[in-house]
Amino acid sequence: MIKVTNLTKRFGATVALSNVSAEFNAGEVHCLLGENGAGKSTIGKIVSGLYQPDDGQIEVDGQVQTIASPKAAHKLGIAICYQELSLAKHLSVRANLCLGSETFKLPFTRVDNKGEKERVSAVLRKLGLDVDMEQMVGQLPVAQQQLIEIGKALMQNPRVVIFDEPTAMLGAVEKRKFLDVLEQLRKEGVAAILVTHHIEDVMAVSDRVTIMRNGKVVDSFAMTPEITAEIMVERLTGKKRERLQALPTERPVSDKPSLIIEKLRWRNRVSQPIRVHRGQIISLYGVVGCGAEIIIGALAGQAPAPHLRIVLGEKEFQPKSAAQALRSGVAYLPSGRAANCILPARSIMENLTLGTLHHHAKGGLIGRSAEATYADTTLRNAGVKFADASLPITSLSGGNQQKVLLARAMAAAQELLVLEEPSAGVDIDAKAQIHERIREAANKGVTVVVLSSDLEETISLSDVIYTMYRSEVAGIYENPDISDQPSIIADVLGQRSPGTSPDIAAAA
Repeated sequence: MIKVTNLTKRFGATVALSNVSAEFNAGEVHCLLGENGAGKSTIGKIVSGLYQPDDGQIEVDGQVQTIASPKAAHKLGIAICYQELSLAKHLSVRANLCLGSETFKLPFTRVDNKGEKERVSAVLRKLGLDVDMEQMVGQLPVAQQQLIEIGKALMQNPRVVIFDEPTAMLGAVEKRKFLDVLEQLRKEGVAAILVTHHIEDVMAVSDRVTIMRNGKVVDSFAMTPEITAEIMVERLTGKKRERLQALPTERPVSDKPSLIIEKLRWRNRVSQPIRVHRGQIISLYGVVGCGAEIIIGALAGQAPAPHLRIVLGEKEFQPKSAAQALRSGVAYLPSGRAANCILPARSIMENLTLGTLHHHAKGGLIGRSAEATYADTTLRNAGVKFADASLPITSLSGGNQQKVLLARAMAAAQELLVLEEPSAGVDIDAKAQIHERIREAANKGVTVVVLSSDLEETISLSDVIYTMYRSEVAGIYENPDISDQPSIIADVLGQRSPGTSPDIAAAA
C-alpha cells in the first residue's frame, strides 16, 4: 500500500534519514524499531505529510505521490498518531475526536451532533474506553488521554495509520486495549505502522519488522515463530539482551524514615503507614485510577490530599503548590513530556536550568557563562546527545529530551525525587542509563518515589514496591524480583482476596 524509496532527510548538518527504503502492506502490522534518533519517527512524519523529504519518493497504491501536507495525507487515507499528546484539554472528548474529521463540506454548516455522537461512540467502543464523551479531556488520566489521541487517528477511517510510540504512557490494561485495536485493524485490511522501542510490543503484534540505526535501515524481516525477544534485541543493538536488574549498592540508610505517608487504606482494612528511609527507592504500582496518582500529586504539590498525613524529614508536609514543594527539597518529573515538562520554544540549556536558576545568578542576574558551563557538563554527564545547548529542546529526540528532564529534576531534588514514567519513550540503552542515574541519586541519600506503568522497570528499580487497587494498598514487595510479577499483577487487577497477601498480614 505504501512504498518509500531512497528517502533522505536532513535537519541542518544532521542527517535524519539516509537512502531509506521500505514497504508497508495492507492487513499488516509493520514495526519500525530502533534507538533514539534512529530516524523512525521521521519516516512516519514524511509519509503523513508533516515533513518533506530532501530526496527519494513515496508510492501509494503503486502511484508516486507528493504528500505536501497532513491534509494531503488525509485525502490519501493516511493518518498518524504522534508520540506527544496534541489534545485540546479544555474541550470535550467528543470535540477532540472530531477535530479534523468533521463531515461537513461547506462553511456555516450546522454540526451533525447525532452523527458525531454515533461515530465517537463507535471509536470509544473500539478503544474499550468507558468515558463520558462530553467530559473535558484534560480531566482524564494521562493513559486515557493517550487512547483518545489514538482514537483521533481512527476517526478518519484510515487505510494507513502510523502510531508513533503509542504505548509509552499506557498502563498494562490500556496497552492490552491498544494491542486489540491493532488486531482489529489487521482484520480490516489497514496497513498499521508501529514506531516503537518496546520489544514486548513488537513480539506481541508485528507481522514485519524494520530495524533502523543512525538514519539507515540495517535489517528488515518477517516475524516468524523462531524469532525470540533475545534475537530481536541482538539484531537491534548488536548485543545479547540482559534483563534490567537492580544493581547492588551501598546506600546510606538512616534509623529514622525520611518520608512517612499515613492514613492510607489497606485491603485488609488495617491502616499502616508507608515509611521510606533516606536513599531508598520505592514504587507505587497499579492500573490507571488505582489511587497512586493521588499520593504522587500530594507529594509534588500538584493536588493536596487532606485525607493523608505526610511527614517529610520531621515536619508535616502538605505543599499547596509545586513551587512550595520545590522549596522543601522535592523535585517532580511528571509524565507527558510535551504537555507537562518542556518549554518547546526554549533552548536545551534553558529547559535544563529552569529549576536551579538561583545557582547561576548574582543580584538577580543570570550569569550566562556559568549557566552554559553547567549545562554542557550536566548534559554530557547525563548522556544527552546534543550538538549545541543553545538549540531548541525540540531538536532532540524524545529519549534525549527525557534525559534532560531527569537531569533537571535530579539537580533540584534535595530531599525527595518524585518520578512518573521516568523512561517513557526511550530505547533500551537509554533506559539503562536513566536507571543508573536514578540509583546515583539514591546513593547520594535522596529518597525516590516512582510511578511507572512498566512492570519490569518497577521491579528492577525498586527497593520496595507497594501495589495499589481502588485507592487501597494491596501488597508490599521488599527487594522484588521477576518471580514476584504474577503476584503483583494479581494485586493490581483485584484478583487477590483482601487479607491474603502474606506481606500485608506480616505488616499488620
